[in-house]
Amino acid sequence: MIERQVAYINEDNCIGCAICIEVCPFDAIIGAQNFSHRINFNECPGCKICIKKCPTDCIKMIKVSQNKDDIKEKVKFNFTRREIRKKNLQKEYADNISKQLDKLLEN
Repeated sequence: MIERQVAYINEDNCIGCAICIEVCPFDAIIGAQNFSHRINFNECPGCKICIKKCPTDCIKMIKVSQNKDDIKEKVKFNFTRREIRKKNLQKEYADNISKQLDKLLEN
């Protein structure tokens, strides 16, 4: 086991803006718009990107103990998962726009 730093959200000060979720490249933040968020410590690599973007300064770094072998694989997996999800959302958005345009042009 090693001790490492991960982000931690003080839920009392979180306003649910979801900016941290948008900027986290590792999909480590859980929550929804207008609700307080949490960080999955198993998936957070401690990059501190969310801290810089938080408008209420409710995110800080804390130390946790974790098995070193798990960390690299989980971080790679989460980064890849987020990239795939973003591509799928972009494709879905483009498909929806095309369908709407087709309907408008039919009339």
